[in-house]
Amino acid sequence: MSSSEWGEFFAEAGQYYVVGRFAAFAGLAPITGNLLHHAVEMFLKGGLSKKGLSLADLKKLGHNLPNIWTKFKTTFNDPALAQFDDAVRSLHDFEDIRYPDLIVAKGMQVAINITSQPTLLNSSRPEPAYELCLQNIDALVGELFRTVSANPAAFLSWRFHKPEAKKYLSEQNLVSSLIK
Repeated sequence: MSSSEWGEFFAEAGQYYVVGRFAAFAGLAPITGNLLHHAVEMFLKGGLSKKGLSLADLKKLGHNLPNIWTKFKTTFNDPALAQFDDAVRSLHDFEDIRYPDLIVAKGMQVAINITSQPTLLNSSRPEPAYELCLQNIDALVGELFRTVSANPAAFLSWRFHKPEAKKYLSEQNLVSSLIK
């Protein structure tokens, strides 16, 4: 796969990532999870494409983040990636509510936390629970850039000309490599 193809995955992922971060600060749930799921999916597929997977192979992976994550971890063979298994699982849960039919049928509890904090969801309630922490996703994205040997500035900072995009990329983002 050419560098322009994997780079396009990273460029689009960066846009989803910034919009997902904005949605988190705006309190938009469950859309935050959907956008960040798509961002991470695109970053992972970009990394896999850089390692030679074809567009056809990437399409076959679908939107199943745990499967894509397993393929990514196997391909890159980096033990440091395992620390993000829970973040990937929490993002994948949001794929179930990409369309409202499950929400209508079963309801939902959702918590989008900017920082890591104790869960606010009630485990005794019957509705499915969806929760994520933005700073955990930030750390995951930073690790993906490191693992793939991609320059965050090339795919994030310089692409966003509007100050609002830069604001939500950097707002409470502890991964300084992403906001240069």
